[in-house]
Amino acid sequence: MPAKSGPLGEAGLLVEDQALGQKQDKTAKTAADQGKAKAPWSNLALRALSGILLAVLAFLATWWGGLAFALLFGLGALLVYREWVAIVGEAPFGIPALIGYASIAGALVCFYVGAWQASLVIPLFGAGFLYFARCSYPFARWCASGILYSAWFGLSAIALRQDPANGFAAILLLFAIVWGTDVAAYFVGKTLGGPKLWPKVSPKKTWSGSIGGLLVGVAFACAVAFALNVPISLLLILMLAALSVVSQLGDLAESHMKRLFGVKDSGNLIPGHGGVMDRVDGLAVAMVAAAVIGLSSGSVTGVATGFLVW
Repeated sequence: MPAKSGPLGEAGLLVEDQALGQKQDKTAKTAADQGKAKAPWSNLALRALSGILLAVLAFLATWWGGLAFALLFGLGALLVYREWVAIVGEAPFGIPALIGYASIAGALVCFYVGAWQASLVIPLFGAGFLYFARCSYPFARWCASGILYSAWFGLSAIALRQDPANGFAAILLLFAIVWGTDVAAYFVGKTLGGPKLWPKVSPKKTWSGSIGGLLVGVAFACAVAFALNVPISLLLILMLAALSVVSQLGDLAESHMKRLFGVKDSGNLIPGHGGVMDRVDGLAVAMVAAAVIGLSSGSVTGVATGFLVW
């Protein structure tokens, strides 16, 4: 058949080309929309997988105790400080960073070998030096706060686990309340929505997620306590509820810090979660709170027992 020619033939070809182009644009848009729809589920799957792997690693180290636990949480404390330094804009191996690493590592080693008085003093000296003597660095005073935050996290974790009677149970209970709160808050908030908790700091968090996380987190922690033969009293339930709130405040505090410095994630070490600090922000403050409770009613060698029977 001869090819079309003339004005009508050319017009027909032009119309066909336009129709084909519109169809291709529509197909591309549909594919893009499908990609966007799949992306959240892909990210959720990655987040869940890495979260499970981290939970298994944390459980194994907690079950083993001793040096394995101290090394894991000591490394965690150092990584938290490294990310803290990066958030505020200091060099990862500059003077403020190196002073922090030395202070945190020194404190953890001293505590592990039994020199707990030195472990309390060393971070204070490191933080004090940055706060007063090295204030010519733009964010040295922020780094000073990071030393205390990271050191207290590591020291609290080791102090709780070193209790031979109840260290294992106390750490698992903290995992349960913090992670149970975190997971439940995410899914309840996504499902129910509603008023935002603190939109200027964390636009995605809702009051429904916070309250749901609190209730489910306490229930899950009580189930873990029952499985571990930890007596469930009204006081324990209230304490778990308080730790759930504290962990959420720790999460919000880190979000506020990142917004101040224009940072989305503290790092990219953990797929789907960001950095170590993003993953342990709530756990860190909950562990410090639990250690303070334990010390107030027990001894340095019985922090976990003091925490559970307070």
